[in-house]
Amino acid sequence: MRPTPTSPRRPSAGALVALLLCAGSAGAQELPDSVAARLLATRADLEAAAQRLERDGGPGALLARVRARLADGDFAPGDRVLLEVRDEPALSDTFEVGPARELTLPSPTVGTLSLRGVLRSEFEPRVTEYLGQFLQRPVVRARPLLRLSIQGEVVRAGFYGVPADAVLADALMAAGGTTKDADMRKMRIERDGEAVWKGRPLQDAVASGRTLDQAFLRDGDQIVIAKRKSGGFEGNLRFLWIVVSLAGGVYGLSRAF
Repeated sequence: MRPTPTSPRRPSAGALVALLLCAGSAGAQELPDSVAARLLATRADLEAAAQRLERDGGPGALLARVRARLADGDFAPGDRVLLEVRDEPALSDTFEVGPARELTLPSPTVGTLSLRGVLRSEFEPRVTEYLGQFLQRPVVRARPLLRLSIQGEVVRAGFYGVPADAVLADALMAAGGTTKDADMRKMRIERDGEAVWKGRPLQDAVASGRTLDQAFLRDGDQIVIAKRKSGGFEGNLRFLWIVVSLAGGVYGLSRAF
């Protein structure tokens, strides 16, 4: 798996939790750094964040990060994306971004789409516009995938590609759901070996249906489900719906190797 890009300034675990609580509170104004961390931030949001940072004299490294996203886009070689094009089975699959940040589709008439300068939030309309040159009124579902390591008390631990707009519970579904011994109270998200989110705030985020984008996850993050101690079953009842939701299926999850 491609190593996760490192940012010039990495927030501490405590700072990340505080940021998440602030961004999720009703009526709270979203901070420029929270916008920069959003996987699906729009161009308008990033431009507004850059203006606020310039006006308020915000951290130079953060401003550079926002400007880099606006100029270069979000896609890097090795990233994976999921496409569904109605009535076009050859174009409906998981594809990998090439070394020149291009998306080569398996059709002699469609060719290659450059993703340079394209944000994740712009991916679906860009693909739809491009395919419209070759197909009549294409109906497209295009989603960038986030590569996550899902470990611990899940049915199939491993690396998975999960859509950035999927909820946190769907990431667990990619690994087959939690086992009967899972202790969701001790669920944590790790980045570079450090727990960046855990405890009650993370439990509430899962229960409330927060997406990977809204949880500020990054490519390469690891979700770890701890094993409960004997007698701790009642603490897991709150999250029984995660396992039950397996019956409904999850759209757009793929095993990543």
